[in-house]
Amino acid sequence: MEIEKLMACYCKAREIQAFYTNCLTNDSLSPKERDLLINLIKNASASSNLLKEYCQIQANEIYEIT
Repeated sequence: MEIEKLMACYCKAREIQAFYTNCLTNDSLSPKERDLLINLIKNASASSNLLKEYCQIQANEIYEIT
């Protein structure tokens, strides 16, 4: 996969994480809903971190080749 597409996935994962974080500002959330959102934020964060790390590795490999 091209690094540009991977970076787009990374950006989307960060966007989703920000959306979930924004949802936490809702004062009418039940404790279960709040826990759900926190877990979703953690998962989105883990996904974006994996994508970022992979993109960095790919970029380093590209620059080593040239």
